[in-house]
Amino acid sequence: WTEEEKEALIGFLTEQKISGKMGDGSFKPAIWNAAADHLAEKFPNQKGPMKTAEMCKGKVMSVTILRDINLWRARSGKHWDNVNGANIVTEDEEKDYQDRPGNWICFFKTSGWSLLEGMEVLFP
Repeated sequence: WTEEEKEALIGFLTEQKISGKMGDGSFKPAIWNAAADHLAEKFPNQKGPMKTAEMCKGKVMSVTILRDINLWRARSGKHWDNVNGANIVTEDEEKDYQDRPGNWICFFKTSGWSLLEGMEVLFP
């Protein structure tokens, strides 16, 4: 998955949610199929296999990154912004960061997550 493919998927699903096609926290199979078709149209020369409905669903439903970021932000005095991430720059911050919630936030020591805003729309 490229960043562009992930962003296109989140954008497509956000449009579907806004138009009322999201149920109780997820989408019906027809929307996942439409998402795969949307990616195939938008990226006809994808690297790797063509994205399937199951691949799209798996990519979005792995919301553990969003959970980990929210757990970090909920800690008193912890920094997060979507440009600098957790902004870990000093040794003391690095030591404290080792006691972080979850594994996924380790990718965001000094940078944000490009999909954060879209995921927050999908899963407020």
